[in-house]
This record gives sequence, structure tokens and C-alpha cells, in this order.
Amino acid sequence: MAEKPEIAEAGAETPGPDPAAIAVALGVASRERADTFLEEQTRLVRLQAEELSHELNVRRWSLWVRHLSGLLKLTFEIGLAVVALGVACFIAAAVWNAAHSEGTVIESFSVPPDMAARGLTGQVVASQMLDQLTAMQKITQSARTGRPYASGWGDDLKVEIPETGVSIGEAYRFLRRWLGNETHVSGELVRTPAGVAITTRVDGNSGATVRGSESDLDALLVQSAEHVYRVAQPDRYARYIFFPRPGLTKPRFEEARAILNQAAREAVPAERAWAWIGLGVLGRYRSDFRAASIAYRNVTSMTSFPLTIGPAVVEAEISHPEYALSWAQTFRQDRNSLDGIDPNFVVGIRNTRRHLIAFLQSDYQSAAAAAQTGIRLGGGFSLSGSDEYRNKLMEALSLLHDGIGVRATWNSLPPLDTPADNARRAIARVVAEGELGHFQAVVALGPDAEKTASAVGETFAAKDALEIHLRPLLALAKARTGDIAGAQALIAASPLDCYDCLRIRALIAAEAKQPKQADDWFARAIRDAPSIPRAYADWGKVLLERGQPDAAIAKFRQANERGPHFADPLEGWGEALMAKNQSHRALAKFAQANQYAPSWGRLHLKWGEALVYAGKKDEARKQFARAAQLDLAPAEKSELARFNRV
Repeated sequence: MAEKPEIAEAGAETPGPDPAAIAVALGVASRERADTFLEEQTRLVRLQAEELSHELNVRRWSLWVRHLSGLLKLTFEIGLAVVALGVACFIAAAVWNAAHSEGTVIESFSVPPDMAARGLTGQVVASQMLDQLTAMQKITQSARTGRPYASGWGDDLKVEIPETGVSIGEAYRFLRRWLGNETHVSGELVRTPAGVAITTRVDGNSGATVRGSESDLDALLVQSAEHVYRVAQPDRYARYIFFPRPGLTKPRFEEARAILNQAAREAVPAERAWAWIGLGVLGRYRSDFRAASIAYRNVTSMTSFPLTIGPAVVEAEISHPEYALSWAQTFRQDRNSLDGIDPNFVVGIRNTRRHLIAFLQSDYQSAAAAAQTGIRLGGGFSLSGSDEYRNKLMEALSLLHDGIGVRATWNSLPPLDTPADNARRAIARVVAEGELGHFQAVVALGPDAEKTASAVGETFAAKDALEIHLRPLLALAKARTGDIAGAQALIAASPLDCYDCLRIRALIAAEAKQPKQADDWFARAIRDAPSIPRAYADWGKVLLERGQPDAAIAKFRQANERGPHFADPLEGWGEALMAKNQSHRALAKFAQANQYAPSWGRLHLKWGEALVYAGKKDEARKQFARAAQLDLAPAEKSELARFNRV
């Protein structure tokens, strides 16, 4: 058996390590180990910090690269979008322009090789045709903007569309032909036994051929261009052959009328409207105002087409003032409503409108100012140039009772070139004398003016001018000079749809001492034109002559409401107040009338009389002195002399 260790006896002492030594040893060992541990941890932290810093740098670089890549990608995508948008806009613009293209395109002509070898190529012939058409359009008088002409190769961009073999120019021309409203002209020049022949075709229709010698080639090109002009723009071509222009020795009225009537029947609606306008202009130019009225009313019933001011001018000339005033007042002048109107005509159109409204409302000062503006502008009222505005100026001055101004204007008139203008001027002089109350002059000048107008011929349709403007005033002059029977016979032939004719019928009935007939004619004139002040004023004067001042004042008030710048009803109102022994109240009316007709002799005469009755003799003498300087009728001169003796 193994030997068992011996067990110490209880209570015996066994030696062991010293606790203090152990503590000291352990303390020393812990510090060393702690320092070592701390150093190791410090190194570890430093390594980790370095690794983290490196990792952060790498991550920062990666993010920057990623950001830059995103920016480049975004820029590329935006660039692609911009390019795509640009291409889309280009295509849209091309389609829009193609859809709205309305010009006339002259394609290259076919020519004989020997002519082409000498330089007379197809493009040269087309260019000469283009030049002729442009020149014709430039000298055509029309408010309508001209149709652009272009050569068929002017947009021939030789940039090929990939994988199609089609150039951009060819594609664009295809779009214009497909979507637009262009007129295409083509043709050929060929040799003939007698010389050469030029055939032109418009939109592929059967061509028109002109023939002649090769030396007449320029003249043949002009004839060919006229054919194209007629087919492409019939309304402008019609004006080209009847309006005065260099090279036109005789207006071709019947040919122009036939062309416009055909277009009015057969063309598309917009072109039909322009054809009717052309017929209206043709009537205006010849002073055939009833024919012009029919043409313009056809247009107004069709559309809200821009008509310039033509309908109002025409209706005023045939004495339909209510319709004329309504049209002139509602005629829109904004840019949209004048679309298609040549901007060079817009100023004249607006001035004519101002003149018409002022004249129809009896604002004759404004009418005279607009007439003077028209003279400076060079015309525009009735298509016969500045002279018609000079005639309108004389009429406005006569209605202002400014005899001195009328004579000054008459004496300053330049000589005229055409019989038609001479006829218009002769009638205008008679009208001015009649409105001034110079009835002996009207009786003396009227027959010669009618003879002058009737002898003009086809360039001046005298019927409307004679029936509406001349003969009614001549009838009134006969009545005022004692020939009642002659006056009644002459006025009986005047049209019943003529406002001025109805007015003058009433005045002649009053001269004939036929009050009921006079009142009936005045009432009819007012029924036809309730917005026009002249019939009210004339009726008031007749009532005053009958000894009915209150009834007269009622009519003068109505006239003043419709024409607040019309001097006649204000002056008549003053005379009516004098007839009621209210001269002190008449003074205000005379002063008001003086604002609108300061050169009216009778006004200053009656004003002076009212001042005498009001006890203001010094002021009366000033008015009498002023009246003596102005135009007075013989009876008024006698009345002035009587007061001057007082």
C-alpha cells in the first residue's frame, strides 16, 4: 500500500508567504500590466483612427465621384431633353408655318437648252416673273395686305434627312403643299415657228399661253404675270386694271366687274368677301354709291370680316345717315379686327371714321379738322385722293356758316387732272353755296354742274351725286327764290330713302305754306334717322317762323341732345327765347353757339340784338361789328344796318 502522508497534529504552526510582500508584488505587476495594456490600447485606437480616417477619405472620394457622375448624367439627360425639345419646337414651328403659308410660289420654268446655255435658265425666267408680280402688287391700291411671292427654290436647304434621301427643304415644301394654302406657279418657255411661247399654270390647272417673237419676251412675261395675278389675287388684279397707275391709259371697269363677280360667286368665303369689297370699292371709285352699298351689305351679312370704313362712307353718300353713323360708331379699330388690312391704310381709315362721325353728328368743327388731316395724309375718303377731302372741307365750313373760309378754300384749290374730279368739285361748290344760303348762286351754278357731271362718262356715275346731293339743294334754292312750282317738280323726283331729300321736301313744303306736309316730311326723316340732329333743327326753325317758339325750343332741345356741338339749334333756341321776350336768357345760348360756329354772321347779328334788348349796348356794338365782317344774307345786312342806325 502507498504510504499516506502524515497529518500534522492539531495546533501545530505551518510557515506561509508574507501578505505585505504579496501585495507589493501584485501592485507592481498590475501597474506594469496596466501600462502595457494602455499602450496597446493607445496603439489600437491610433490604428483604428487612421483606418477610419482613410475609410472616410475613401468614402468622401467615392461620394464625390458618385455626385460628379450624377451631375454628368443629369447634364447629359438635360441636354438630350433640350435637343429633343428643340427638335420638337422646330418641327412644330415648321408645321405651323407650313399650315399658315399663303404665298404664291414661282417654280423654275422649263426652257430650251440653247436658251439655258445663254443664261436664260428656268430660274431666271421664274425670277423675272417674280419681279413682274411684285411690281404689279406694289402699285395696286388696296387696303388688303398683299400676298407674298416667293421663288420655288428660295428655301431649298440641301441638308439630307438621314436614311431617307429627302432634304429638309423638300420635306418643308411637302408640308407647305399638304397643310398650307400656297398657290404654285409653273410653266415652260418653248420655241415656235413664229418665235416663242410662254405657258403658265397656276396650281397645276390648264395653262394660259402667250406667243410672240423672241424680241418681245419681256412683254410676254408681263402678260403671263398678269394672268398669274388675276388667278392668284382676283380682287387685287381688278383694282390693278381700273385704278389710275402708270401705264394704264383707260380703266377696264367692265373686265374688273366681271372678275369680281365671278370671285364673289365661286371663291372660298374669305375670298368672296374680298371680292364683294372690291365691288364696293369699284362703286365708290366711280361714285356709283348704290351699287357699292349693295356690295358692302353682301359682305356685312356674310361675316365679321374687316371692311375698313367703306360701308359707312357709302351709306353717308346716299344719305342713309343712321346706318352710316351706326356702322362708323361700332366699327372696331383694334389690331385683331384690322387683320388683313395694310398698315399704311389704317391711319387713313381711322381719320375717315373720325370725319364721318363728326359730320353725321353735326360737329362740323371736328369734321373740318379731320378733312384737313385727310388732305395732309393724301386722301382716303372716297378713293379719289386729297381733292375729295378738300370738297368735304368746303362743305364743313359752309355748315359752320363760314363763307369767308369757304371762299378761301375754293381759291386755294389746285387744278385737277380728270373730268370725274372736276365734276365732284363742281357739285361740291354748289353744295357749299346752298348750305351757306346763297340760293341765287345755287340757281346759277346748278345746271352747269349737272351738265359737267353728266358728260364725264363711265369713270363717274353721276346719278347718285345728282339725285342726292345736287338736285335737292337746287330745288330748295328755287323755292327760296320764289319758284315754288319748279322746286316741287324737281324735289318730287328725289328718292324717298334719302334723308336729306326728305328734309328738303319738308323745307320746300314750308316755303309753299303747307305746314301739314312739312311736318309729315320732317317726321318721316326723323323716323328714318332718329340719331341725326339736322331734321330736328330744321323743324325747329320752321316752327319758329310759324310763331311757335315753345314747339321750336322742344325741337332745338332734341337736336342739341343728338348733336351737342351743333351751333344751329343753339342759335335757333336763342332766337326762340327772344321771341318770348326772354333776351337775357338768349345770351347764354348765343354764347354757347359761338363756341361751335364763331364765324357765323347771323349768330353775331342776333346776339347783338339780344344785347340791345338786354340793355347792353356797348357789348351789342361789338357783336354788330363782328357780324359786319362775316357772311350775311341780303335781309340780314338790312337788319344790321337798321340796328346800327339806332
